[in-house]
Amino acid sequence: MSQRAILFLLFLSIGLSAETITLDFFKDKPRSFAKDFYISQFLDQDIKPKEAEALIGDVYNMNYRLFYKFADKVDNFSFTRTKYCLKLKAEQFKGKSNDCVAMGLSPYKATKLPPQTLSQIADDIKQNYPKISERYKIIATRSFETLMNAKEEVLISTFTEVGGKFRQTYYNHPLPASKLNDLSKQKSFSRMVVKIIRDPKLNNLQQSILKIDASNLSAEANFLLAMNAIKLQKEDIAIWYLKLSEKKSKKAFDKSKTQFWQYLLTQDKKHLSKLTESKDINIYSLFAYETLGIAPKGIITTIESNNTKAPFDITDPFAWVKVQKIFKSQKYSSYDVKKAVAMKLNSKESEAHVARLIYNFQKEEHYFLKPHFQYIKHLKPERIALILAIARQESRFIPASVSYSYALGMMQFMPYVAKDIAEKNGFKDFKYEDMFDPKTAYKFADIHLNYLENSLYHPLFIAYAYNGGIGFTKRNILQKEYFKAGKYEPFLSLEMVPNGQARHYGKKVLANYLIYAQLLGVDTSIKTLLNTLKPPHHMHRF
Repeated sequence: MSQRAILFLLFLSIGLSAETITLDFFKDKPRSFAKDFYISQFLDQDIKPKEAEALIGDVYNMNYRLFYKFADKVDNFSFTRTKYCLKLKAEQFKGKSNDCVAMGLSPYKATKLPPQTLSQIADDIKQNYPKISERYKIIATRSFETLMNAKEEVLISTFTEVGGKFRQTYYNHPLPASKLNDLSKQKSFSRMVVKIIRDPKLNNLQQSILKIDASNLSAEANFLLAMNAIKLQKEDIAIWYLKLSEKKSKKAFDKSKTQFWQYLLTQDKKHLSKLTESKDINIYSLFAYETLGIAPKGIITTIESNNTKAPFDITDPFAWVKVQKIFKSQKYSSYDVKKAVAMKLNSKESEAHVARLIYNFQKEEHYFLKPHFQYIKHLKPERIALILAIARQESRFIPASVSYSYALGMMQFMPYVAKDIAEKNGFKDFKYEDMFDPKTAYKFADIHLNYLENSLYHPLFIAYAYNGGIGFTKRNILQKEYFKAGKYEPFLSLEMVPNGQARHYGKKVLANYLIYAQLLGVDTSIKTLLNTLKPPHHMHRF
């Protein structure tokens, strides 16, 4: 990046505080999630169809929410009709055109129809959409035997898309050995295995896949087959699956997970040694470091700079997009050259941005920064650690981050959540852009964590709630069979809680929390944190 390019960044400004967004606003804005967010806001205004149509080609990620907004604004029959078909309820598809049915009547919706009605719809579309028709016919029979007689491709797609309650009611039967042999040869069977094992009510199916040929299945499927074997008290089989999962795992985090479980099952410390060689910092490797009495490697807490202000507006999401674009467009002869160029952007305001630009997985440099610390230093260390842990996972501390779902700022609040916090806590004249200010983001996080901690006692559960909502956490985790007494708890629950995003997020935040808590002088450990996930009378020392 040339000095000229860097100086150019000083003048990046977009006037985000304007209450009304005009079409001219978008002219120089790079395609990005940030632009999509403002397009979404623009579509909420009273605009003309031509103004909406002018922005269709500027969209970075056309999700359903944005598509529906376009459909309401543009003068385009294709958009309008597609939305109409996608929004129809199951009972409204009778008599609709074949393409509308194929577009909008998903297998899950199809389960809501009476068998006779669904069978008639299947007959109506058979000529134009034979595969979709076949799936409707299978669903209409409510028969496990009919499902098993289908070709593997159709069987797997139908099973995985009908919904949990339908699977529990009609498909919870042992898979025939002959069919299981054919299914295990299909890579797509991994998706079916995941659905079976992650639903505790599919016990009959789980028994039937205790020991199968999983050589064609994914690393995740093999890992879950191991968890299934553990639940069924077949630890020798579990080890077999774990070894295969480790071999297939491409991500360091997933490999760490398999090594950790091999240690739990065998108590062989060679697996802990492998974990300390991981390039990833996670709850599994931290457990190994702690057990072996070794300090984690490569923890970086600051990128020193004498500059106070960044050479670009850190509260401008488009400025950051442009910085990344310019930086990535250059060719660097070595990592050191690349790092030197990025360091020209460094300041007390922008160290998080520099860390993102120079991060290299192979370098094993793990940035646990504390940007804008002055805004939270008055809080208790445990609260500071939790805020930093969440911010690191949510945005890597980039103040003007915008996610694919339009979560905003360093703490990634959804717009409706941010607005609710503002209204309930007296933030007058609140604008969504306020979330790009680090001080405001930290303040909102502190308020929201006060709310979550009224009901949840542990950083892991708070992380689940921050990601998936407090209702989800109470209803689908704390009121279910997870984190109760039992062999291999709380580890088994850590792997089996529903909602893959929240499950992974919780583990990441917990690891972040431990490191930040220790950096801030809190007397805790990974084993302490994990032990307190159990009911008090079942606590024990590892």
